[in-house]
Amino acid sequence: MNYSYAIVADITCDLSPQLIKRFEIDGHLPGIMSTPTDESVEGRLDLTEAELDAFYSSLKSNKNKYKTSPPSMDKMMQFFEQFLLAGKDVLAVSMSSGLSATYNLMLRAEQTLTQKYPQRKICVVDSRKYSIGVGLLAVKASEFRKKGFSIEQNVEQIEQIKKTLHQMGPIDDLFWVASKGRISHSKAFFGTIAGIKPLGDFDSDGMVSVLAKVSGRENANKVSIEYIKKTIKSPQDQIVFVAHSARKKQAEEFAKLIEEKIKPKEVIITNLYPFSGINVGPGLVAAYYLGTEITDLAYEKEVMREIIASKL
Repeated sequence: MNYSYAIVADITCDLSPQLIKRFEIDGHLPGIMSTPTDESVEGRLDLTEAELDAFYSSLKSNKNKYKTSPPSMDKMMQFFEQFLLAGKDVLAVSMSSGLSATYNLMLRAEQTLTQKYPQRKICVVDSRKYSIGVGLLAVKASEFRKKGFSIEQNVEQIEQIKKTLHQMGPIDDLFWVASKGRISHSKAFFGTIAGIKPLGDFDSDGMVSVLAKVSGRENANKVSIEYIKKTIKSPQDQIVFVAHSARKKQAEEFAKLIEEKIKPKEVIITNLYPFSGINVGPGLVAAYYLGTEITDLAYEKEVMREIIASKL
């Protein structure tokens, strides 16, 4: 359909080309990745399974040797300008401003370009999330656009629902999220004990806070499912995304449990592509869904305590 405004996300959205096409996302902002050989390459969301496996194998062997950065301001301006020249406004969903400079750079581009094109609008939403959390908000924005929402109405809705977007599932190794500043109280949780699976949810700033540490993947899945049950709202009306970093089999098992126990409208499994993977590392399996409004985590911690006490 020929909509009056475009919906875009940044490279961290972890939406494959197939999902971008399915959900009518109009594009994704590029990003720059530095490799262990000091080569700078543009981030990609179209890697094959073999390419992803090779990337995560290299990442595991080269901790702290991969880095990410936003595109240059010229690249960002060119990206937005293609839509403005086509006569379209732009709704852009950025990863959390607490984790990246991308949001502020988007605002700078918006200020410059709306002076050049005063008849056009660029609305930038700070997702306060990362990875498929960004992607899920872009998908919801596309749904709202299809329903006939104006760009202003759409932004208002996304600003509200981002406060209800949860992440839950186990991760094998906290090295990357701690060293890259993606986790609250990183010093307290730095490192990994064999067989222990940390379980975390987003806080209101988009950081991940560990709510529990559970022994074994089976227990981790059991606790995660119970947490999702208690925090999700209207699962029958929503798509739950299960993202993973080099854990396809475990993601499939977790997705099956969600289908059986939570019964959402659909479960979609997606990869963490390199731009997110660098900052999360291999070993994440997590569900992303809409539910209760995220608090200062007092409520979420109490929910988790009750689950641990009754289930383990």
